[in-house]
Amino acid sequence: MRNSAHSEELMPLDNSAIIYPPTVARFNTHTFRLSMDLTVEVNPERLLTALEHVLERFPYFAVELHRGFYWYYFLPNKRPLAVYPDAPYPCGYIHRKRGANRYLFKVRYTKSRIAVEFFHALTDGTGALVFLKSLVAEYLKLSGLSVETDDQILLPGTPVKPEEAEDSFERFYKPLKAVFGFEGSAYHMPVDDRLTDDIQVISARIAIADLKRVSSANQVTITEYLVAHLIDAMQRIQETTVKNPRRYKPIRVSVPVNIRKVFGAKSLRNFTLFIVVGIDVRLGHYEFDEIMKQVMHQMRSEVNDKTLSKQVARNVAGRRHPVIRYAPLVFKNPLMKLFSDTYGDDTYSTTISNIGNVTLPEGMKEVVDRIDFHLSPSKTNKVSCAAIGAKGFLTLNFTSIYTHKTIFEMEVLRALVEKGIPVEVATNRKSLEQ
Repeated sequence: MRNSAHSEELMPLDNSAIIYPPTVARFNTHTFRLSMDLTVEVNPERLLTALEHVLERFPYFAVELHRGFYWYYFLPNKRPLAVYPDAPYPCGYIHRKRGANRYLFKVRYTKSRIAVEFFHALTDGTGALVFLKSLVAEYLKLSGLSVETDDQILLPGTPVKPEEAEDSFERFYKPLKAVFGFEGSAYHMPVDDRLTDDIQVISARIAIADLKRVSSANQVTITEYLVAHLIDAMQRIQETTVKNPRRYKPIRVSVPVNIRKVFGAKSLRNFTLFIVVGIDVRLGHYEFDEIMKQVMHQMRSEVNDKTLSKQVARNVAGRRHPVIRYAPLVFKNPLMKLFSDTYGDDTYSTTISNIGNVTLPEGMKEVVDRIDFHLSPSKTNKVSCAAIGAKGFLTLNFTSIYTHKTIFEMEVLRALVEKGIPVEVATNRKSLEQ
């Protein structure tokens, strides 16, 4: 039973989170997942105890979502916690009332896995990773194992720092004019297959050394190299499926960027911005080397405090605009959906989020076999991609709402193999037919 002493005060959603509740839908759950596969058996009763201990250290996650007259907001949730057997399909919708006893996350388990699925309004990948590492560390300690300290492990009983729960968008907001740009529509894969809300996964495990060897030879980072492959695969698909080149559309990839280091923020709520990079195939076919150069220049020119400040200003200014701020939620929700489409899904062709290489402390790295990261796709962008590295391997998870179609995933993975990068593939699909 929960007996938390944290504040009863209302907590507003952060400036990045406000877009998620109004736009959630059957094929757009706004859920993501992080998991660790262990070499020790997972006991669900012990896992629940670990969760109860750890959540006291994360009071800003122990909340429920409410719908107000003007805005959605959080209130503390003291209902009993639960852990859930894992499901074959990740990133399912977490209903704000019926999903997890009103919590906005679910802790799942198998005999050898601990996973956490979050509704994105609560946090981003960085906050979720800190929570998962803290949960697994506490579980291992309850199992009699010793785990060394780590910057990303928050111990139960230690003080909660105010900056962990802050809305860093508000803190680093600088009023700027003319911050709303419009990219125009990007190419999207067609609805030529039955869609499903059972998220289909193709998982690729790749040695980081192999990726570094090839990306370094091309003077790009691993993320830039993977983004280039996604764009190149989408270009081939468009050229194959769209017969008239005059109907081509630009191909763009949305790349979430953790901007905490850029601004020096410590928040464990959302503090991620999205860099959209790509090519305009209406100008002609791009060779892979050209795509890598485009991606490298676009990404590196966007990730700095001055350029990112424009996006921070856009997020905060949009919320403060009188039309948005004072409109009742019944009218605001359609506006937020239009805003999300105009400045979001419609402007890019797919998403890749790379959390990067995760370091594990002594006592944990010996029992963690692999780490996975999954994103939910959307009805507009039907395939998404998430990457995370640990223990010498990068796991690249494609999530899709196509029932059968896997052409995008296969195009990307074949291209990696053709570049001399071995790939180990697994799936929850019943078949890999295209």
